[in-house]
This record gives sequence, structure tokens and C-alpha cells, in this order.
Amino acid sequence: MKPASTHEASASATGYLFQCRYALLAGLQAIAKSPQLEISIEKFDDVGFEVNGEPTQLIQTKHHVGKLGNLTDASVDLWKTLLIWTKRVTEDVEAPFRIKFVLLTTGFAPDGSAAALLRMRERDESAADQLLLKTAASSKNKENAAAYQAYSALPEDLRQSMLKAILVLDGSPNIVDVGDEIARELVHAAPRDQVDHLVERLEGWWFGVVIKALSGAGPSAIPVLAIDQRVDELREEFRRDALPVDYASTYPSPTVVAELDKRPFVKQLRRIEVGPRRVEFAIRDYYRASEQRSRWAREELLVGGELENYERQLVEAWEPRHAALVDELGPGCPPTEKVAAGQLLYKWVENEAQFTLRSVRDRFLTHGSYHILSNRYAVGWHPEYQSDQDDPSDDGVG
Repeated sequence: MKPASTHEASASATGYLFQCRYALLAGLQAIAKSPQLEISIEKFDDVGFEVNGEPTQLIQTKHHVGKLGNLTDASVDLWKTLLIWTKRVTEDVEAPFRIKFVLLTTGFAPDGSAAALLRMRERDESAADQLLLKTAASSKNKENAAAYQAYSALPEDLRQSMLKAILVLDGSPNIVDVGDEIARELVHAAPRDQVDHLVERLEGWWFGVVIKALSGAGPSAIPVLAIDQRVDELREEFRRDALPVDYASTYPSPTVVAELDKRPFVKQLRRIEVGPRRVEFAIRDYYRASEQRSRWAREELLVGGELENYERQLVEAWEPRHAALVDELGPGCPPTEKVAAGQLLYKWVENEAQFTLRSVRDRFLTHGSYHILSNRYAVGWHPEYQSDQDDPSDDGVG
């Protein structure tokens, strides 16, 4: 068996992403009409809606890149789907009366084809059945042989009930256009110029939930109300007087930790003999604050001078405390007292200092921002911290 080509692997990956992205769109659209529904992926079908563990709608998704993937009467997409559903109704003859079967494809059903006769409008299940039986009897397509046999073997009444339960949605949006559809669903959830950023965060959360569901690390079905709840949370974060928080629970990679461990802010901590675990916490918060502040800046979420004003608050809160430390020690005090005094000042940052940037009160932002300032020697902990600036090994990158 030949290994899959890069193109095939890419198309397969795109198909899975389309499946997941469409499930999110379908979930958003279901919130208002059917809030009791739960969504599953690769459980009953590509995408499924269920209530109390019982499927109510099964969706086969077909995404094509660089080709139309049209649903002719001998289409592989069509017959693969029919084989799946034929097996289901063979095992459960009541299924068509409880479940809606949906074939969603970026391809098109030619006028007069069986698939075209199973669209929302101008349906004719009997005519579609005759076309399918004719194709099953005459087509030489070996790939469809099992499906032809299974469909033809169904009793007529069961074929008819299954076809009545089938809905073909052809010409559906592709993976990019589905993203645009999601954005349209969320147009009122954030200021217009921030909707794309909200969608990015919602999809990031959604893919994480889906991965847990598929890997067994989370529930196999996701309530549509969980999507609604996440949208509400993001809506709050994207209020005009709010800022979204993305890095409150992220951790730097070992490579990043090793690089940050060489920075001046870490050297300042070691000068006052801060222990290894607390240095780890400092590196973590420096990383979180740096990443968060950079993302706010990239997405133009900060008002002019807002971050500079925030840093000024931090510096002005630090200045009298450091000045008092220097005054209390006086000239000629031993090095051990200087270290102890620096530790007390740093404990204030660790345990008490908390400054809000607009709506954000997260500790990592205050703590990490102090380390960003420390990294460029705008603040320090040791009474003589500025002497470290003369060290040529310090790059002071903040």
C-alpha cells in the first residue's frame, strides 16, 4: 500500500478541521432554537446532535480542495454516505423517524440528480430512489460496490423512510467561508473591529474541547450551552472597557525558560538570594505578562499611552519603598543586611502588589510587569541594584 501523498494528508487534515469548524458554527446556530442539544464529533457520525445520549441529527461533511466534488448519481461521496446510513437503518428500522440525516458538502448536486432531489426544496424521494437503484444496477464503480448492494437490498419502505430523513446541503461554505459564517454569528459579541480576535479565541477554546472529546480526556458530547457560556465570557472580555486575558494559565517551554534564565531580571533575584522555586515563578509570570502585553499591542487593544501609564504606576509604587530601604540601611551596612532588605521589598511585589490595567486584575500581570521593568533596570530589589547595569553580560532585553 502506497503511503498517502502530502496533498492527500493535507486534504484529510483540512477535512477534519472543516468538520470541527462546521460543528462550532452549527452549535452557535442551535443555541437559540435548541439549547438542550449536545454536539459530538466522530461519535455517531462526522458531526452529530444528540439529546440525553440519543442522536437527533447526523451530519456527514465532505470538503473538497481544488475540485468540485460534485454529487452525481455515482458519486463516491454520496454512496459512502448512503452506505453508512443504510447500515444504521438496517440495524435500527425506527432510526429514520427519530434522526435527520444530513449530507453537507462543498460540492454541487447536478440538476435532476438524486442528490438534488433530496435538497430542502423541490424534493422527490421516490424519483431519487429510482435514480439510485438504476445507478446501483448499472454502475461499474468498484469503490461503490458495497454501497450499491446494501442500498438495493433494503426493503422499499425502509429505503423511502430513510430518504425522507435525508437532507442534502450542497454548495456549502468551505473551511474559510465557514470561519466567516462564525464571525457573522458573533458580530454583536464584540466591537466590530475586534470580532475576528474574539472568533480566534473561541475557536482556540473549541478545538481544545474537541481534542479532549476525541481523546477520551473529556465528555464525548459537548452541550451547545457550553459554547454559549464561552461566548458570554469572551463578550465580557471584549467590552470596550475590558481586555481579554489569554495567558493566565500558560507555561513557557523548557527552551524559553533556559533563555529567560539568563536575563537581568533573574540576575536581580539571585543577587538577593531568592530560591530556585521562586525564580521559576518569576520566569513564568514574566513570560505570561510579556506574551499578553505583546498580543494586546499586536491587536491594537490598548489605548495610546495606556501601558506606559500602567508601568508608571508600578514604578511610582516601588520608588518610595526602595528609597526607604536605602535610608534605613545607611552607609556601611553589611552585605547580608542589604540582601535581607532586598528580599523584604521583593516579598511586597510577590504578596501584596496588585495593580489593575483597565479590567485586568490578574496577579501575573502585576508580578510579570515588575520583572519586565526589572529586566531593564527601571526597578530593582537590592539597594545597589543599578550597579548590575555595568555588567557587559546583561543585555537588558525587556
